[in-house]
Amino acid sequence: MNATDNNDIEPHQKKGFGNQFWRFHLVFWCITFVIMFLAGLSQFKTLEVALVRNISYGILGFVSTLLLIPLFDQSRLQSTQKLLLTTLLSAYTIGTAVSLLVNPIAFAMRGLLVWELPWPRWFSGSLNFSLVILVWCGLYLAFKMGLKFVKGDEAQKAAEAISSITSVSTYPEFIALERNKKIVLLPVASITVIQGAGDYVEISTDDGTFLKRDSLSNMNRTLDPQLFQRVHRSTIVNLHAIKELDPKGKGDFTLILKSGTKIASSRSYMKDFKSRFAGIK
Repeated sequence: MNATDNNDIEPHQKKGFGNQFWRFHLVFWCITFVIMFLAGLSQFKTLEVALVRNISYGILGFVSTLLLIPLFDQSRLQSTQKLLLTTLLSAYTIGTAVSLLVNPIAFAMRGLLVWELPWPRWFSGSLNFSLVILVWCGLYLAFKMGLKFVKGDEAQKAAEAISSITSVSTYPEFIALERNKKIVLLPVASITVIQGAGDYVEISTDDGTFLKRDSLSNMNRTLDPQLFQRVHRSTIVNLHAIKELDPKGKGDFTLILKSGTKIASSRSYMKDFKSRFAGIK
């Protein structure tokens, strides 16, 4: 291997297997052993045979999959097709070889000689075990490509990121309004300002004003917070509609919209507003 190849090896390959890998490897084979043992009980009806057979499968699987790691890490596979072919061939080869080693032991415990049985029975369980190896290969490749176990603050951050992504689709793109005994579908993006008006809210757009029987608090919860910001107890503003801010001292501002409309803000709501923008004090 030349110097260039050495540089190409990923950091975790140079350092060997880390704790995360061994945790994945041990958990995978422990779970696999339990599942195969329970399945073996229904097949052989004998505790001893099922136990010995599946302990053998578990140990051989644990060791044989370790032998696959250099193949995946050093083969420098260049295409998905080659990787898939190598994975399938490796899984089938190991599944078949391990079954040919384990089956004679299991049959002998039942008083049978494997070479006296029809040859298809020599490979009993090989396909199932090949599938187990295939699952391990898929999980290992995911691990190798960057799958990590996260906990604590990292897990919390990941959960919040996923939540923020999935929450985008929950905000409406249109609001249904009644006007002249007809239902009008108003695009949310066209709204510039929403102001409280008793039991109603007054929704302003570049094309006019609409009344909707609703509360300002409910509208604030309904609309996308990435697009709308409450700037006053009685006012919500579309951030894209703001042209400039006019400071009034003591933390108060007047918002000047692109339409020329001036909106008064209150200090308590502007604190959250200013935190979203750099350079506003």
